Amino acid sequence: MHVMRYLLIVSVALLIVFYPKAKKYDIEVVVSNINTQKGNIELAIFDKSEVFLQKNKSIRRYSKTVKGKRIKFKIKNLPKGSYAISLYHDINGDKECNLNFLGIPKEPYGFSKNYQPKYKPPHFEDCQFFVPSDEDIIYINLIGS
Repeated sequence: MHVMRYLLIVSVALLIVFYPKAKKYDIEVVVSNINTQKGNIELAIFDKSEVFLQKNKSIRRYSKTVKGKRIKFKIKNLPKGSYAISLYHDINGDKECNLNFLGIPKEPYGFSKNYQPKYKPPHFEDCQFFVPSDEDIIYINLIGS
């Protein structure tokens, strides 16, 4: 009986050590068209359409201080899947994307696939990209800067 238990423990340990882990991928996000040289670029990554653009529902958040007309974000260890990015230039430093009375951002903003909304916020599918893909660099131009 002890031999069976020992073999089971060794088998489980070997599975844990040698079981292939899901591959993770790195991407780079390049934000350009930054015209005001103060504040931070606030970036959020979403992996589900039902929570896209909802506050505190992103899977990852990044913030970088503006120092130039372009900023690069290194996004590491993303599992294979579909994602969408939203970002804004927090010029006044209040950690909010300030909106006017119609709900339109007063601060520059952008989305993956450089989606430019016309009359309503985008859907996840409008901004969706896949990891891995042919592109490991995502370019986003700020709107409204």
